[in-house]
Amino acid sequence: MNQSAVINAGENIYEKSIKIVESLLEDNINFHNKYSSLERQIIKRVIHATSDVSYADTVFFKNKPAEKTIELVKDKIAKNEPLKIVCDSEMTKAGISKNLNKKAVLDINCFVNHKSLPESAGQTKSAVAIKYAISEILPDIIVIGNAPTALLAVIEYCGRLRETSSYFPSLIIGMPVGFVGASESKTLLYENDMFNSIGNFGNFGGSSPAAAAMNALLSESE
Repeated sequence: MNQSAVINAGENIYEKSIKIVESLLEDNINFHNKYSSLERQIIKRVIHATSDVSYADTVFFKNKPAEKTIELVKDKIAKNEPLKIVCDSEMTKAGISKNLNKKAVLDINCFVNHKSLPESAGQTKSAVAIKYAISEILPDIIVIGNAPTALLAVIEYCGRLRETSSYFPSLIIGMPVGFVGASESKTLLYENDMFNSIGNFGNFGGSSPAAAAMNALLSESE
């Protein structure tokens, strides 16, 4: 099977999967009434990546982040500038596809294994790494898919940077997973009116849904 046939087969499977997702959501009144058409596309991709239909009721969008991010991506393409993204884990970084929008130049970074990562007592490695990545890259988009401590660090650090510098992220995707701090960190993100954000309520999350949300934005901005 040649490469073109493999790509077509993959696209066919994806389209069939999305149709199944749509059939599962057909009677979900909340999904159809609460979210815009663009937001529904993002949620369907998240569900496709996780096989978890409950995301149709738990994903949140704060300050029209989808529309703003699509405009950002198009603007970067027009200016031939890279879209700078930092992630909290290598798994989240690996899940973001560079093939969904071939016009966009993606600069995706994760500093959790960076050789120059500073030590910081009382903080997790994920929290230290994401703050270091932000300070070095000044990213357009921050994607958190694993560590609640990283999301808390982003909220605190970016809030402080806004007061002391001209830097501010265009989008935060916050979907960390776990029983300790995950739900609380995402609630804090939702309650913070300062940020354009996409996240989900509850303990569920992970690199797959976080990357899927980013991939949906890239696909919709092509």
